[in-house]
Amino acid sequence: MGNACVTNNMSASHNPKLTLQDFAKLVERLCNPSSTEADDKSQPFQPGTDWHDILEKPIYGRICTNTTSKLAAAPGRKTAFVFGPETLVSEIFMTKSPYEILLHLGFLPEYIHLKACVQKANYWIILFSPKQGPNQVPVLPATWDGLKEFISKCYPEACSSIKNHWTAIQTKPVEYFEEQAGFKFIQAVSDPSKPLYMSYEKFISLPTPQKEWEARCFLYCELRIFELFSGDGVTKNTDGTDGEREYICLNYDKEQLGEGNFVAIPLEIDVPDNVKEAFKSEEK
Repeated sequence: MGNACVTNNMSASHNPKLTLQDFAKLVERLCNPSSTEADDKSQPFQPGTDWHDILEKPIYGRICTNTTSKLAAAPGRKTAFVFGPETLVSEIFMTKSPYEILLHLGFLPEYIHLKACVQKANYWIILFSPKQGPNQVPVLPATWDGLKEFISKCYPEACSSIKNHWTAIQTKPVEYFEEQAGFKFIQAVSDPSKPLYMSYEKFISLPTPQKEWEARCFLYCELRIFELFSGDGVTKNTDGTDGEREYICLNYDKEQLGEGNFVAIPLEIDVPDNVKEAFKSEEK
């Protein structure tokens, strides 16, 4: 069931720009049918309007199934991929049901069913606005240039070694490096406490110059640059078409961002009956 929205006739340029708290209230109202204000489908802007005209400052988001205060809950995770303000104010995000939003953001029906119906996990959307300043690590586009800048700011001692292999990293598939390493990188990333995991500390302690596969394994483990990373700054849909703009940032928590800059909103996921029927064997 979608959220058919009725927008105000008033232009966004005549309305005050929304703070993160204002926008969080709007998202909660639109995405949760049980909300006390769920029947109110009005919006203070037309979906698809340039976010600069709507938001007081950039707001980023991430869908989670954890209840921690971090963007990503995996042990040792230092980075996170997030979607940006243009996605949040888009027609798709503002008019679809939570289940449809998950599909659009790349979640597979089987995975949604597993988490919501089998594991009984709660879905959350985290909205946040990072602090801005000369000493802050910015949220950067998930492009090759953005990744290089992120490494230089967050992993300065690895930067030179990574640049030595930059052409291969950009042009060769993960399998190319795994053949050199003799193991699948997914084995390494699955447990940060195991010897295969290529942490920042381990990478910079290796004999120099570090090998190609060591550099790529470091990016795989520490920055989660997996097989589907294309470096063009957008997610990929299952049919191969471009999805939403994607960004990379630190794995922020509430304390880092400060009061009022981090909001977790529970999402009420109504998994369709046909999806439940297709994967009902998992519920046993």
